[in-house]
Amino acid sequence: MKKCIVLSGQYRTFDKTKENIKKFIDANELDVYCHLWSMNPKEIDAVKYALTPKAIFCEDWEKYKDTFDDIESRVKSFNPKNAPGDRIAGNASMNFSRKRAFDLIQEEYDILVYCRYDIAFKYLFQFENVDKIYTPLEESYNLISDIFAMMPFKSAKNYFLYDEYERLHSTQFERVFEDYLRHTKNYGEENIRKHKYERYCPHMLLLRNLIMTNTPFATVDLPVSLQR
Repeated sequence: MKKCIVLSGQYRTFDKTKENIKKFIDANELDVYCHLWSMNPKEIDAVKYALTPKAIFCEDWEKYKDTFDDIESRVKSFNPKNAPGDRIAGNASMNFSRKRAFDLIQEEYDILVYCRYDIAFKYLFQFENVDKIYTPLEESYNLISDIFAMMPFKSAKNYFLYDEYERLHSTQFERVFEDYLRHTKNYGEENIRKHKYERYCPHMLLLRNLIMTNTPFATVDLPVSLQR
């Protein structure tokens, strides 16, 4: 079975996590693909040396700042909400980096793992068959976690959602999705209202995209967490 791992985002605490991430990669025989928001030679070399990626693309986040700021402005114009603390531009850059790493893959795989550079493994685990997208309880906020995932390769296009990011944030919930939140997830009317009118939440965005694309997923107690 052919497997790969995609890492993206900022370097953050990679000095603390790299050893266990590498052990996870080796134990599961994963090809590695990386996008890194850094032009720091020490950080780039550290990722290359620790993970020996099959492909890596490093960029300066500032290069795209205007693009992400423009997305935020358009979203707030088309779908205004009372959400002063939500980071639309910042989360756009996060999803852009994920998609950038995913797009480095030029061959077919059976299974894909997504991971941040600051992921800590509570213990090492191995896996074989993955029949749906599995996300951890950690950082799920009673919605869905976006810090780590294991998925069939054919489902990955619906996880790496940057191409749909602006559209999803610029439009209100579909009736089908509201019904899911209300009747399947039992999310509660007040929580639904808050997310419709007071939040631009990246976790809700991912959940919505998976539901609206009929992508099977499950939340499980995977032994991962963020290394602060």
